[in-house]
Amino acid sequence: MRIRLFFILIITYIIVAFGWLTWSLISAVDNEYTLENQVLRAGKQACVLRLIEMGKNGAFTGPDTNRVFLQQIELRVDTTAVNKYLKTYNYGSYSAYYSPIGERVNLSIAISRARLDVLQSEHKRKVRLHLFQAILLTLLVGTGVYGVFYSVNSIYNLNKQQNNFLLSVTHEFKTPIAAMKLMLQTIRSRDLNKEKQSELLDNAIVNADRLNELTENMLTAMQIENKKYIYQWDEFSVSEMVSRLVEHYQHQATIYAEIEPDILVTGDPFVLRISLNNIVENALKYSNYQPIWINVKRQSEFVEITVADNGRGIPLSERNKIFKRFYRIQDEETRETKGTGLGLYIVKQTIRKHGGSITIVDNVPNGTIVRITLPIN
Repeated sequence: MRIRLFFILIITYIIVAFGWLTWSLISAVDNEYTLENQVLRAGKQACVLRLIEMGKNGAFTGPDTNRVFLQQIELRVDTTAVNKYLKTYNYGSYSAYYSPIGERVNLSIAISRARLDVLQSEHKRKVRLHLFQAILLTLLVGTGVYGVFYSVNSIYNLNKQQNNFLLSVTHEFKTPIAAMKLMLQTIRSRDLNKEKQSELLDNAIVNADRLNELTENMLTAMQIENKKYIYQWDEFSVSEMVSRLVEHYQHQATIYAEIEPDILVTGDPFVLRISLNNIVENALKYSNYQPIWINVKRQSEFVEITVADNGRGIPLSERNKIFKRFYRIQDEETRETKGTGLGLYIVKQTIRKHGGSITIVDNVPNGTIVRITLPIN
């Protein structure tokens, strides 16, 4: 939260700074435009005085010499010569206008329309240039700051997920180890009948299987991440694999299963078994071991495996994130369910490697439906 606030303040400062700079530059351009207009207006009077002086000296005489009045001063000039001179005077900034009034012709000098258009065009060009530069620099700097924020935030989240992973792994390993130790100590320290000993040994084996599954998940996830896992392709019955999973978890909760028999696929049975096991285990955990539904059926050239529960569901904003390595909803300190954050990562990578797909939708009225499709042979 502090990092985000810090970067928001930086971006705000950048926007304000570039806004102030742009406003200053545009103000300078406006002042320059105003000054140039003032110079042209001041130069107009100098131009009038120059025309009067030259007119009195006969500089504008010609074949069409006429009598004109410039600021109540009578001059005899050729209008063509006057116009030609004004085109060269101060880069053609002024134009002559002749107004017949009765028997006399009044000559007036004004700033040429072309010169004003050039000034206005140059003014607009400079304003647009400064605005474009400000927007471009703001976007570039803002993008850079956001990139730094994204990198820092990603590193922070990754460290947080790794810390959560270490905490969860510690909890996950500690619980079955402690249970196995307690059961074996009980068998050794007490004189129990064979039935009780067998029960405790069975529970110890269940916890050992749990440790084995955790180890398999961790090793498989690391091998997949490092692209070192070697897939062992073989043809096997996915129907039989799901049936064994149902039988394995049947003692923990009620599972309603509809499994179409003899559906063969080609793939790696080991990672597919781990993936399907993770899906079923998640459905049980997040529904608090309420009944779940498993359906396996053939769909043209694909087999569709559906696992549905009536648990808390997965928020829409989390559905893409849960397939990331180490990612789990909520913090490790407040989370109620166990896990390492590797299960769904293995599922996603495995299904993709086998040319299939996995989608998550809401169950009705509550819960989650996980739908997996795999190509048949």
